[in-house]
Amino acid sequence: MQLGRRIGVSKLYRYYRAYGLLDTTGSNLYGESNSLFTKESSVGSVELATMSFGQRLSITPLQMITAVSAIANDGVLMKPTIVDKITNTDTGVVTNVEPTSVRQVLSKETATTMKDLMQSVVEDGSGYRAAVSGYTVGGKTGTSEPPIGKEATDGYVASFCGISPVEDTQVVILVCFYGVSKGQQGGMVAAPVVSQMLTKILPTLNVPADEVESDNSTTLLPDVRNKTFTEAEKVLKANGFTVKSVTGEDQNTVTVSDQMPKPGISLSKDSVIILYDNSNTTRSSVTVPDLNYKSASQAVNALHALNLNVSFDGAGIVVSQEPPANSKVEEGTVINISLKKNSNVTH
Repeated sequence: MQLGRRIGVSKLYRYYRAYGLLDTTGSNLYGESNSLFTKESSVGSVELATMSFGQRLSITPLQMITAVSAIANDGVLMKPTIVDKITNTDTGVVTNVEPTSVRQVLSKETATTMKDLMQSVVEDGSGYRAAVSGYTVGGKTGTSEPPIGKEATDGYVASFCGISPVEDTQVVILVCFYGVSKGQQGGMVAAPVVSQMLTKILPTLNVPADEVESDNSTTLLPDVRNKTFTEAEKVLKANGFTVKSVTGEDQNTVTVSDQMPKPGISLSKDSVIILYDNSNTTRSSVTVPDLNYKSASQAVNALHALNLNVSFDGAGIVVSQEPPANSKVEEGTVINISLKKNSNVTH
């Protein structure tokens, strides 16, 4: 309610519109319903307070999952489509229904932050029952009250909206239970169903499992200096590394003069190796993010997004890091983090 008061009615409704909550989604589903909102000009302090946490307004499940999908899609709102393709049975001609973007609702950076928060709901919050072994899952619980005076007839709505995997989301899923009794919250009744469904859906879609916390295997970083960039990239990728080449020359002839990190250290697969030629004198520096209380997978995602690498000690959530947050370091630097199980950490 304090945030709602600070944001104000005008900006709050601007975001309602941006997420598409005040209009039908354009899915072309026959009879698609629209949301029920108080007219903006009629919103007073009480309405603003209750709307700030989702009460006294109604949106459809399709509007909800479309809005959450915008967060999962790096902040881009997409028009939902029901049909993937149309095949003419007489001619065999196939017409594909292409994805249609509507607008950029929030920045990619903010979307990443929101996905991290959603992951925390599952890993260390009320949505823990939505967890899926081998995959990162984010989500949000929902427990909606019925209209005033209709508790006995309408009952409550318990829901859970989940995304997986968190970093490169392939599935967004919303499960709602209508007419449940008071006390049956979304994290209790809907989250377990989301877990069961994702357990089947993700492997069926051939989404690779994420075993960051259990797979501590490392590979010795080879010395690729004095090799051509083409040769160096081939060697590094064969060892499971990701490569960023900093050169404006022909990669088939110019040789690597330096690499970051330096050769001879052990790194996990997918670590980012930066290659330089002799002509490059300016190297990119980045600010080390605050990894405190993040899971191993969240830490990896945050660091890899900045072309930084990571070395783990322990399991659970991050309790310390070196270099510290907000330090300026060169791309490719290895950030050492210590983790402990949630039960051993107070926050």
